[in-house]
Amino acid sequence: MSQALKRKYEGLANYLQPLGAPGDVRVGGLQPRQPVAPSGSIPGGFNPIPTSSQGPKRTNATIVYSRTAVADTRKLGRIGKFFKEGDVVFTQRIAPPLRDPMGQNVKVTSVQLLNRDLKDFGPMNAEEYAQFFESRDGNFKWAPDGVVNNLDGADPENHYKDFAIANVAIQGFVRFSTLPFGDETRGHNFPHLFTQKGARNGDRVFLALVSRPAAAAAGKKEYAFQFFLASHVTLGKTNPIEIEKVWRIGRVVDGNQSKNMITVCVDVESTPMDRVQRAWGLA
Repeated sequence: MSQALKRKYEGLANYLQPLGAPGDVRVGGLQPRQPVAPSGSIPGGFNPIPTSSQGPKRTNATIVYSRTAVADTRKLGRIGKFFKEGDVVFTQRIAPPLRDPMGQNVKVTSVQLLNRDLKDFGPMNAEEYAQFFESRDGNFKWAPDGVVNNLDGADPENHYKDFAIANVAIQGFVRFSTLPFGDETRGHNFPHLFTQKGARNGDRVFLALVSRPAAAAAGKKEYAFQFFLASHVTLGKTNPIEIEKVWRIGRVVDGNQSKNMITVCVDVESTPMDRVQRAWGLA
């Protein structure tokens, strides 16, 4: 169908007319798009919207931003082991050292590296918690940025004394590694919740900062970042008392993309735990 006829028929009203003879096709004076004069008021439009051409333009294309993949320099090669495709990465919300950042890339680090730093830091009291997690203005300074789509210039042996560039998907479909599901809290006092087999299509992936009283330090808590699924909330596998903060990472669209990989439609958003519980039938 020509573009002109397509636009005429998009109105989906008054386009069926009686035929005078076989082969006689007539089109009514349809106007799918309502004209607006320069000084006129905006019309109300059709309700419901008859076609997608008159609705907001949506996209499911993957949006990727370049980030500097910062690894801990205490151990060479950690970027090769702990920074890879499918990892969720955090950025730090702090004021830039200069008024003009001069176009520098945002720096990110992985969940595994943050958990390693938390383990090395040890149990925390309120003052130590603020030192590690909060900026000078008192806001929580760590925020999930997205999922690594690929690394450019990875340098595991640190030959070039520089960091790789992580192309981070902040929206859209991306491969998501299930390896951290079982080891993101390894060495901490927290059991992992699930493996790749538990990630079903349509489920949602969340990342939480969890805490637990330290057995060897009275008045202090251990902290770690941990993944869980929305289905775990419904099944009662999560403990809301232990969850300090929650971020929605995205929805599972392919639970068996490849070995140790699923496909997630990324949609990072900070979400209160009570909202997660209400959404999944526990409140």
